[in-house]
Amino acid sequence: MKKYCLMIFLTYAIASSCLANDFKDEIQSLSDGWYIVTVSELIENITPEEARNKAIFKACNMAIEEFAGIEVTGRTSFLQAESNNEITMDHFSKLTNQTSCGIILEKEIIEEENITKDNHIYKILTLKIKVGKQPGEDDTYFTLDASLNKDYYQDGDQLFLEVVPSKDCYITVLNIMSDENVATLFPNEFRKDNFVNANEKFNLPNGNDIKLGIKFIVGLLPEKEEDSEIIKIIATKEPFRFSVNSDYKTALESLQNWIGNIPRSEIEEVDLQYFIISK
Repeated sequence: MKKYCLMIFLTYAIASSCLANDFKDEIQSLSDGWYIVTVSELIENITPEEARNKAIFKACNMAIEEFAGIEVTGRTSFLQAESNNEITMDHFSKLTNQTSCGIILEKEIIEEENITKDNHIYKILTLKIKVGKQPGEDDTYFTLDASLNKDYYQDGDQLFLEVVPSKDCYITVLNIMSDENVATLFPNEFRKDNFVNANEKFNLPNGNDIKLGIKFIVGLLPEKEEDSEIIKIIATKEPFRFSVNSDYKTALESLQNWIGNIPRSEIEEVDLQYFIISK
């Protein structure tokens, strides 16, 4: 069976109007959820278009963090891992902390340029972004007790997930792979009913899955010796359906639009980070 792995993304610090000189990022709050954000992205080993997309994504994350404030701070854990001596987890944590804390409603690029400094080319973007908040208040009695069978896996190990919700709910399990693709792990074609009773154990795979030969195998990309990935569990009190199989940017936009229609009291999320090492 195809391997699934989840990516999650963390926020960045924001830039200043003197960006061309010091390349710091800055955010300016306007009103009614509007922000002016200026960010830079190094064009190195990527195309200018890829740098542009990364800069837009960074700016959106900055606006969400500024808008959501205390809730984002409380939910954020800095997730990182080294792969071939390079940190690869910064962008994973953004998907986790954005979804319930702020939603991009509108965005517009108002200035764009490429600047060369110290023989490096930077993409500089200034955007006007409107952020909204998920309606309603958090239900502190709606929780998920979730765990994996391991924190550290060797390449080829099997992954098992257990979740116990405090209230009746409908569970969705997302997995963003380290090749920057996102998939819905559950519900799936073998188990379409995702309702779970309060205080009942939900296992993935469960006994029937195992009888069918369903396995979730953890694996490294060919060029990596170490990596870190995350399983994201979303529980809703009503049967809201969400499914995605795409790149992470498309998945994030879809997830934000979906969650934006769910009151905060009706949803709970948990993210489980795990590490993969070569044998």
